[in-house]
Amino acid sequence: MTDDELFDAVEARVREGRPTDFPQQLPLPGPAALAAVEDFERIVGRPMPPLVRRIYLEMADGGIGPFGGICALEDEGMLDGYVEYLTARLDPEDPPPPPAGVLFFCDMGCAQWFLLDCRHPDGQMWWWEEGDRYKLDLTFPQWLESWLSGRSWSERGATEAINSLKLSDESWIGPWATEGLAIEMPDGP
Repeated sequence: MTDDELFDAVEARVREGRPTDFPQQLPLPGPAALAAVEDFERIVGRPMPPLVRRIYLEMADGGIGPFGGICALEDEGMLDGYVEYLTARLDPEDPPPPPAGVLFFCDMGCAQWFLLDCRHPDGQMWWWEEGDRYKLDLTFPQWLESWLSGRSWSERGATEAINSLKLSDESWIGPWATEGLAIEMPDGP
């Protein structure tokens, strides 16, 4: 499916009242402000992948997608967590944070997350499970298409599906991974 087709399919699902996998849903937030998306891109040092950007700006600031949906950008959302992780003093026993440009994106519960790699033009997806992280052979559009086709990443057998998508450590670095990466920390206390 093209990005336009994926966007239209997500929009149709939202209109049907099914923006996530949860049967009972809180009201969907309005679209993110352009200033919030621009802050995100400035702090992360990368543009938001086009389809991700379009969903945030035209549909909702989070709350769409598998399980409980993707995170909001601000107000204790994805960007705040990113900055906190980058600036935290971690205990030697804590798992290492994801690399700069990779953000916690969709909470699957039980210390399991999908992460979004903004260093990749389409948004490479990662899997985080209790501190272990794995880059997946899956981009955001593929992840979204899989969800739209009925794949629930929380269903039985999801672990096997995720395991089959894990890439080797050597695949973490590509020409898109480090070129032009600059992180600008927000002002504040």
